Amino acid sequence: MRSIPHFHNRPFRSVIMFMIFFFLLLVSKLIELQMVKGDYYRELSSKNHIRLIAKPAPRGIIRDRNGVVLADNAPAFTVSLVSVEFDSTNTMLLSDLLKMDIVELNSRLAAANNTPFRSTEIISGLTVQEAGRVADNLYRLGGVSVDVVPRRRYSFGTSFCHLIGYVGLADSTRVFEGELSGRTGLERILNDRLTGEYGLIREVVDAHGRVVEKFEEGDIEPSPGENITLTLDSRLQLVSDSLIRATGHQGAVVALNYETGEILVLSSVPGYDTNLFIGGISIKNWEAILNDPGKPLLNRSWATPYPPGSTYKIVSAAWLLEAGIVTENTMPDPCYRTFHFAGSDFRCWGTHGRQNIVGALTQSCDTYFYRTSMLGDMDEMAEFSRGYGMGAPVTDILPGEASGALPTRELLNTVFGQGGWGLGNLMIASIGQGEVLATPIQMAVTAAIIASGGSLPQLSVLKTDSYNDGNWNPGTSENTYRIIRQGMKLAVSSSVGTVHRSMGYLPVQVFAKSGTAENGDNEDHAWVNGYIQEPAPIAFAVIIENGGSGGSVAGPVAAGLIEAILESYHETQ
Repeated sequence: MRSIPHFHNRPFRSVIMFMIFFFLLLVSKLIELQMVKGDYYRELSSKNHIRLIAKPAPRGIIRDRNGVVLADNAPAFTVSLVSVEFDSTNTMLLSDLLKMDIVELNSRLAAANNTPFRSTEIISGLTVQEAGRVADNLYRLGGVSVDVVPRRRYSFGTSFCHLIGYVGLADSTRVFEGELSGRTGLERILNDRLTGEYGLIREVVDAHGRVVEKFEEGDIEPSPGENITLTLDSRLQLVSDSLIRATGHQGAVVALNYETGEILVLSSVPGYDTNLFIGGISIKNWEAILNDPGKPLLNRSWATPYPPGSTYKIVSAAWLLEAGIVTENTMPDPCYRTFHFAGSDFRCWGTHGRQNIVGALTQSCDTYFYRTSMLGDMDEMAEFSRGYGMGAPVTDILPGEASGALPTRELLNTVFGQGGWGLGNLMIASIGQGEVLATPIQMAVTAAIIASGGSLPQLSVLKTDSYNDGNWNPGTSENTYRIIRQGMKLAVSSSVGTVHRSMGYLPVQVFAKSGTAENGDNEDHAWVNGYIQEPAPIAFAVIIENGGSGGSVAGPVAAGLIEAILESYHETQ
C-alpha cells in the first residue's frame, strides 16, 4: 500500500517558525527597552507625574489717609516654563510666539535651568493677543504655561516713588522663580506684611510636559498680603509737587500734624515712574533716569541734607534765650549790613539797625546772631539743637533718612585740624551756614516743636489709632516758645517781615521763618519753615534748590500748600 505524504505538517511548521520569530522579536525589543534604552524610558516615565504649581499672592494694597489707592495689583498675563519639561528645540518657536529677542529668551532659559523642576517666569505683562498666541500652541510646547497673575501697579508713580518704592524679582525665591519682593521704600521695609501666602494647584502632565488634567480638590488658594494705610494726604502731596515744578527748580515739601505726629506730605521733585521697574527696567529707561539733570533718584525730603540758612535761627534763638546769653529785651549794637570781626567781614542781607530778638527773627537779621552767638559755646549750641530733631534721623521708618550735621569741637578739629577753626565758625553756624546741615523733614520738626511747645509725638507714616511720645528734649521754657512764636508771626504779618509779601495775604494766622542758604558758587537755596494752628495743627518746611530768596521763592510754595489745606478742610466740613 502506498503511503500518503504528510502535507498537513507544513502549515504547522510555518506557525511554529512564526511564533519563534515573534518571540525573538519581543525578546529583542524587551532587551532594547530594558537594557539599551532603559535609562531613557525611565526618565521619560518619571516625567509623567503630578506637578505642583505655585500661584503668586496679591500684595497688600497701599492707600493714603483718605482711602486713595497708591499701590495695588492688576491682572497680567504671564508665560512661565518648567525647564526639565521644555524641549530646547522649541526655543525659536517660543521666541517667535512671544516676539521676544532670542538672546533675551536664552538668558531667561538659562536662569530656568538653575531651578529645573520649578516654574520660572519668562515674561509678564502680555496683552490678551500676545498671551493667546502662546496659549494656542501649548500642545507643542511642553513645560510652558500661560497664567494670569497679580502685577504691581502704582497709581502715582512719580509722586510717591521715594516713599513707597517698587518691587522686583526676589533675591532668593521660596517656591517659584519670578517671585516678587520689595526692593526700595516701604515696599521693602514692610515686605513681610505686604507679601501674602502663595497658593498651590496640582496638574497632571504627560511625558512631554503637557497638561492632561487639572485637579481642583486640594488646591490651595493664595492669601493676599496685608493692606496698609499711610498718614499721607495724596491730594496735598500732588499739590506740593505741582507747586515745586512751577518754580522751575528741584525741591521738597514736608508737612506734618504736630498734635498727632502724622506725616502728611513728603514731596520730592522730580521723581521717577516706579511702574518702569516692575519686572525689570529696560536699559533705555534706566539710562534716561540716570542722565536726567534733575536727579530724580535723589530723595530730597528726608534723605538729602542742606545748609538750612536762616530757618535755623528759630533754634539758635531758643538756645540764646535758654543759655541766658540774651533776653527778650537784649539789643546789641546796630546792624549796619556788615559786621567786622577778627579781620573778616560778616555780611548781613540788609541794614536793620538796633533791635531785639523778636525783631531779629522778624527781619532775619544776621548781625544780631553774629554779635550774640559769639558769647556762647559751640558744643552747647549743638547739644541744644539735637533736642529740636537736628543731627539725627527723626523717624524710625523712612528708608535712608539722613542725619544732617551739627558743628562741634570734635567735628571741626577733624575737618580743619586742631586750631584750624575759630569763633567765626560758631557765628556762621548760628545763622544755619557753615557746617550745619539739615533735611527738610528736620526743619519741619523744628517748627513743629515750637508750635507744640515741645510735645510733638513720635512721627509716623503709618496710620494708627495711638500715638507715642516723641524722643525730643528741647529743654525750652514756655516763655522762650512765646518769644520765638512772636518773631515767626511777625515775619508773616508785619510789613517788614521776610515772608509778608508771599504769605501775609492768607486768611489764617501763619507762623514762619524764611531762609536763603548759600550754596558755594551756585545760586542760593530758598527755604521756608513754619506752622499754622487752624484749621489744623500743621507744621511745614519747603526748600527750592538754587531758588534764591527764601521769602520770594519758597514762600509762595508754602502759601499754596496752606491754601490747599484750607480748601481740603472746607470740603470735609
